[in-house]
Amino acid sequence: MKKILHITVALLFIGMVSCDYLDVVPNDTPTLDHAFSNRAVAERFLRTCYSNLPDITDPFYYPGWFTSCHELTLIDGRAQRSVAAQIAYGRQNTNSPYLNYFSGGNGGTNLYVAIRDCNIFLNNIHIPRDITEEERTRWIAEVKFLKAYYHYFLMTLYGPIPIADEEVPLSASPEELQVYREPVDVVVDYIVDLLDEAIADLPPVLPDPQMELGRPDQVIALAVKAKTLAWAASPLFNGNSDYKNWVDNRGLQLISDTYDPAKWERAAAAIKEAIDAAHEAGKQLYTFNKFTGGPQTFNMNDSLVQLMTIRKAITEDIDRNTGVIWASQDVFASGKGNSGNHSGGLGFSRLGDLQWSLFPYMYPEDQPSYVNYNGASWHMAELYYSNNGIPIDEDKDYNYSGRYNVRRSTPGDNHKFYIATGETTAELFFNREPRFYAGLCFDRGFVELSTSATTGSGGASFTPFMRWRSGEVYSTGEYCPKKIIAFETSCSQGDANKRYTAHLYHFPIIRLADLYLLYAEALNEVKEQPDDEVHYWIDQVRENVGLNGVVESWENASIIPDKPLNKVGMREIIRKERLIELSFEAQHFFDMRRWKIADQYWSLPRTTWTTDKKEPEEFYVPRVVGPFRTVSFRDYLFPIPFSTMRINPNLVQTYGWQ
Repeated sequence: MKKILHITVALLFIGMVSCDYLDVVPNDTPTLDHAFSNRAVAERFLRTCYSNLPDITDPFYYPGWFTSCHELTLIDGRAQRSVAAQIAYGRQNTNSPYLNYFSGGNGGTNLYVAIRDCNIFLNNIHIPRDITEEERTRWIAEVKFLKAYYHYFLMTLYGPIPIADEEVPLSASPEELQVYREPVDVVVDYIVDLLDEAIADLPPVLPDPQMELGRPDQVIALAVKAKTLAWAASPLFNGNSDYKNWVDNRGLQLISDTYDPAKWERAAAAIKEAIDAAHEAGKQLYTFNKFTGGPQTFNMNDSLVQLMTIRKAITEDIDRNTGVIWASQDVFASGKGNSGNHSGGLGFSRLGDLQWSLFPYMYPEDQPSYVNYNGASWHMAELYYSNNGIPIDEDKDYNYSGRYNVRRSTPGDNHKFYIATGETTAELFFNREPRFYAGLCFDRGFVELSTSATTGSGGASFTPFMRWRSGEVYSTGEYCPKKIIAFETSCSQGDANKRYTAHLYHFPIIRLADLYLLYAEALNEVKEQPDDEVHYWIDQVRENVGLNGVVESWENASIIPDKPLNKVGMREIIRKERLIELSFEAQHFFDMRRWKIADQYWSLPRTTWTTDKKEPEEFYVPRVVGPFRTVSFRDYLFPIPFSTMRINPNLVQTYGWQ
């Protein structure tokens, strides 16, 4: 009978080092046969396979949030001492890497342990006899999906990685344990093949969504496959000359420096397959129904309903959110799993902390110890489009050069539902697209919350607005990401006896809008010039958020009216659209890296308004309060620990790291 083994090594990669490091359990410890002796214990092992999924809602240990400080910024000392902050400040290293998902440590989980658990499960799930073959087949498919996803996540961080396809036997020699990082193209093919195996035996949709939240179906697996192939086709991995000399001791080049257009064709086909499966499963871009949102939403006007469509595309209860393909949630949750009866678990355990750290400081009675110690970067306000649906520096009608001037919001203008009437604020905050007002809290801007908003005939005029100048409520000189703060969240409401209470929801990992924009991106790369098909998929997203199509918008208002009609211009438009649509969803970190444009954003210095001033003309003056960060090609991929390379000389360091 096989013994359960615990391998205590630096890499912990199933046994990637000599057997001297193996810690074999005593003879009276349960064996693997016992761990799979019946359905109940086998299901517990299945849960173990799920347990290492990276938690997208963890604000400091998921790499997509604070590691760049372009999208979100670290305000107070607690945040600035975090693991993510060390990467954002350019302190990543090879001695003890931060967010080490390769071998574990400094906030990172060893995902090769997770893969090892998957391999053990697959090698032993034949043992239990009190399980139907249908269920066994589905469990095998789920674990194959998890195994593929763990490899995918590692690939997005490290590029070429070792492939852990088999459980390494105890009899393996030290030489057999010294594995190699495989070329990215080999890793991609492996992930895709494994996902295809899983897809064949996964259900098209979850048979019981309320009881099975968190388990994969075919749509989820197809979406991960689509994103895997999009990574393979993108500039970081497709013809990247920065890695031309990155070879291992076998002489294999780990990332090709030769561009292959066929990779985009393959990606486009996979993305379309995922979209078709999502549509067949009933997925569609989310739109808010004010009649199902409670009494606070019944009287909302069209402007506020549009803002709620944008915010609740993220925060709506998963039962009603048709635009979410895969979200963070409890695996095998009992009951509905909404905020009213959920006690924690994957995705929920950290979501309260995430909202807590980003919630705007609205009243003097709010306590800065539990709200707004992080925020949205000052630079995010310039990312969003004008109300004409184009970049503010391209809009011929937008006062771009005077955007830091001040302006008074007058009664009857079209900003009365976004900016407090009679208040003076920055010109930058006027004439912006709906996603700007749904996405950001800013000085003199409204924050719509069900517990504090009064939605009478005046709509948002009864909603509290931000007062962040010197001597007022509070000021960081930056912003808060309203988009991911649930409408149902409560704050002090000016009462010192009331507490901030987060409303928990299932945070999206993949949304349908993500796939639409990814498909537009792939089609634009495949075709000689963008056509109606390319425009169609991005326009679906734009229409859903209240904007006209790209061709119409650029023709009517842009100083570059033909930009959507050429490949390079359309590429820039699609990338900008993704950055806006997926803002504050932990996607910027991944997209900017696969496009090789992170240096354009991560090197921007931390900037704020002049927080020690009260008069608008003095407050709305940008000031640099943080250093520039130098970003080079090495920052696009994480290093592996030097100690791991000492154990296994076949592992070459990530190129550029010493």
